[in-house]
Amino acid sequence: MNLQQFLLILRARLWLALMVFGLVVVGAVVVSLLLPKQYTGEVVLTVDAKPVDPINGLAAPNVMAPDYMATQAQIITSHNTALNVVDALGLDKLPETREAFVADTEGHGNIRDWLARSLLRSLEVEPARDSRIISLRFTAADPQFASAIANAFAQAYVKTVSDIRTNAAQQNSVFFEAQLKTLQKNLETAQRRYSDYQREQGIVASDERLDTETQRLNDLSSQVVMAQSQAYDARSRARGDNAPDVLNNPLIQQLKSQLAAQQAKFDELAQKVGPNHPHYVAAKAELDATRNELNELTRQYATGLSSAASSSAARQASLASALAQQKERVLKLKGDRTELEVLQRQVENAQRAYDTTLDRYSQSMLESRAAATNISVLQAAPIPLKPSSPRLLLNLALAIFTGGLLGIGCALVAELLDRRVRSARDIEHALDLPVLAELSLAPTPQRKSSRRWFRGRRPDHPSALQPA
Repeated sequence: MNLQQFLLILRARLWLALMVFGLVVVGAVVVSLLLPKQYTGEVVLTVDAKPVDPINGLAAPNVMAPDYMATQAQIITSHNTALNVVDALGLDKLPETREAFVADTEGHGNIRDWLARSLLRSLEVEPARDSRIISLRFTAADPQFASAIANAFAQAYVKTVSDIRTNAAQQNSVFFEAQLKTLQKNLETAQRRYSDYQREQGIVASDERLDTETQRLNDLSSQVVMAQSQAYDARSRARGDNAPDVLNNPLIQQLKSQLAAQQAKFDELAQKVGPNHPHYVAAKAELDATRNELNELTRQYATGLSSAASSSAARQASLASALAQQKERVLKLKGDRTELEVLQRQVENAQRAYDTTLDRYSQSMLESRAAATNISVLQAAPIPLKPSSPRLLLNLALAIFTGGLLGIGCALVAELLDRRVRSARDIEHALDLPVLAELSLAPTPQRKSSRRWFRGRRPDHPSALQPA
């Protein structure tokens, strides 16, 4: 079908299309006039994008996320919010609502739930895109009722958000209160263990025993090193009669010189006289006395050196034992200090955990009593002066558009049910034969001003032959 055929069909079926168009338009107008008027109360809410918690002074999470705004819309349309509206306005106590409830449900169910579902059916919530604005609309036949319900929903929404926060804070408060008791017992136990251990070990906060014992340990270490050197030196000097100190002694050197002189004198005298000669006997006695004196003196010096070496060794052993005991004493003091530090850290950790939990408990208590939210009513719903529906002009425009489409459609359907030949192209298309001539109405003076592009008529119409 081309444009010419479409226009020919529309011209032929014009009255049918106009009739359908008129019926649709008239019907829309009649229905718009007969429908009861509906009024819409609208409340505009705003959500603070970066609220600061009045309790802890911290910024709340970002509320500009799309899921956050969608969540707020779902809270507004929740059954719990609608129940708050019913309770706030006392709708369940009105006689007319009770009669409507009985008529609709025959008295089955809960009137509060029925009212909440009824209110939600007329409620519309629309969060603005890329904005912090939420529009809340409620439609009803009574403008005052629509305004009152819209404002009630806004207040109920704020109350619901506040209840959610306070209920969560109350639960946290109960949890932290239970934890506080346990943490307080742990803190008391840690403090008691710290005090008992400090008292048992005799450790006070200003105790300098560890420093004193450490200094004593260092002194003993130095003395042991010195004693080891002295003992080694004494052992190296104590070598019996051949010890350098013995051999280099002046008195012993003098006695040795004297003994050598007497030995020479005795040898010379022995060559001159016999062994029974008085001078020989006297010289021999003098020589033996000198030799005995030298041996005794040498023995005494060697014994003294040995005693000094033994004394040095004994002193070294005594100092080493004292050093070992001092090490044990210092290690014990360090162990006591370490254990005391462990107990002190336990006390500090228990105190820190208790203080943190106490802060969170106090914060939760304040949050459970604070009704502040990040939601504000930007514009309350005034009593609407004009009905929101039915909208006569909008319905009329839609009826004109729909009626035009239906009229054209009905014309095309009627043409399909009763097909007519309206142009030469129809014959060529139906018979697949070329058209040699066309029959048309003879022109008259009255038709000279008619449109010449339209030539097709019914084949049985009386007309003159006109060459193509």
